[in-house]
Amino acid sequence: MNSFTDIDEQARGWFVRLNGPDAPEADWLAFQDWIEADDAHRLAYDRVEALWVALEDVPASALPANEDLPRPRRQASRPGWLLPGVGIAAAVLLAVGVWPMLNGGDLQTYRTTSAPQTVRLEDGSTVYLNRHSEMRVRMRPGRREVSLTDGEAAFDVTHDTRRPFVIAADDHSVEVLGTAFNVVNHDGRFSVSVERGVVGVTPANSRTPLRLKAGQRVDQVSNAAAVLSTVDPATASAWRDGVLVYRRASLGEVGDDLSRYLDKPVNVSQSARELRFTGVLRVGDEKIMLEQLRELVPVEVSRSPEGVELTRRGGT
Repeated sequence: MNSFTDIDEQARGWFVRLNGPDAPEADWLAFQDWIEADDAHRLAYDRVEALWVALEDVPASALPANEDLPRPRRQASRPGWLLPGVGIAAAVLLAVGVWPMLNGGDLQTYRTTSAPQTVRLEDGSTVYLNRHSEMRVRMRPGRREVSLTDGEAAFDVTHDTRRPFVIAADDHSVEVLGTAFNVVNHDGRFSVSVERGVVGVTPANSRTPLRLKAGQRVDQVSNAAAVLSTVDPATASAWRDGVLVYRRASLGEVGDDLSRYLDKPVNVSQSARELRFTGVLRVGDEKIMLEQLRELVPVEVSRSPEGVELTRRGGT
């Protein structure tokens, strides 16, 4: 099937399948093969997503019947965003390349140290900037720009199809119309976890985006292969509630996070860095946090005023 019409039909079919309540990982992998096979596939799928975004503010009673697309329906507990299947609000496009700080608009810089900060932007969007993080914001008439130069932030972006919201994170960029998600950009580690909406992530050294929906996450370390996983949407930015939730995370990743919360370096020995941790740490007293970790992972903890050392129990 090579005609323009056939490709559009395929794109609509993929849209329905991927936004069903139980779309399996195999479907997402097959979709990735399909969208990478031809630029026309990507353009057709983008048209379907763009149409859905355009319909976001149209009352359901005013929409024509269309058997090819899931019918939008409102969720009472979260007004203002649409739910086909498990839920889709606005489309998000992440692409490789840092956007330039062009002339125009006032540039504002936000930095945090030992406490997070909530930033209300003039467009109604909210950014929750985690500890030891930095971002720069410039608001323009036709474009909203944020650079997350280091750290972690949770974004709840007000929907505006006429004014894209662009986030730069080193060699990754995020363009959103309106959705909620969490971004980490620190020491070569990049990740996006989606709370609601649809997010397209183009990893480094890739031309086409991975489409992520609520409850999915992508991680990439430097230029290594991107890794797709699932998360509970409610925990995408659980740090805002004072808890750190991990699912088979390397102890190296946990140590990086603890460095931010303990305000001192947490060094993980080479033998311990690949230990996997699944569990929840409650942010609080240093001694209590480290004891929680020690009870759940076979590590020894050495504390000093200068830092913390984590070594594999019985190893180095």
